[in-house]
Amino acid sequence: MIQDPDLELVKRSQAGDKAAFGKLVSTYYEMVYAVTFGVVSNHEAAKDVTQEVFLKVYREIGKFQGQSKFKTWLYRVAVNAGIDTRRRRHPETPIDPTGAGAEEDEQPLFVVEDKTAGPRDRAWHSELGQLIQQALETLSADHRAVLVLREWEGASYEEIAEALGIGLGTVMSRLFYARKKMAEILKAKTRDKRP
Repeated sequence: MIQDPDLELVKRSQAGDKAAFGKLVSTYYEMVYAVTFGVVSNHEAAKDVTQEVFLKVYREIGKFQGQSKFKTWLYRVAVNAGIDTRRRRHPETPIDPTGAGAEEDEQPLFVVEDKTAGPRDRAWHSELGQLIQQALETLSADHRAVLVLREWEGASYEEIAEALGIGLGTVMSRLFYARKKMAEILKAKTRDKRP
């Protein structure tokens, strides 16, 4: 059996201990939100998907057999829920849009704010955050999921492969493609814009 720091909480949750399940939720809520937001690119949708993920995990925790770490299993559930939601929200849009920006009501993925910087620099960093969000939107859900798991969540290649049910080579290939495409888009969009 795999060494899993969450195994005791999982076993207690499987036995009906709601406090143990609550501890799992509080431990992994932000991770699940980050992963789902990385896939759906909408704050409200990511909140909804995060709730759906934990409801699904609560209902299906009895099926978890410890063949992977709980965290890895949770990654898989979160990514799949995010991809399903994205497909439902945009059925007419291919999963790999090229050049699509964020919806008008969406906030950027993050805003880099340097409190010591002047207004001009703060405006540049805010714009950079928006450019990063737009660049993420051009990636397919599969590529975005790999990038978010690696760069935002710090998951190892092995954890990503296991969570997504893909080979290690596929993880490396998708990550290489995602990073390259992000770099190309950001380079093109930021050329001559830096104050």
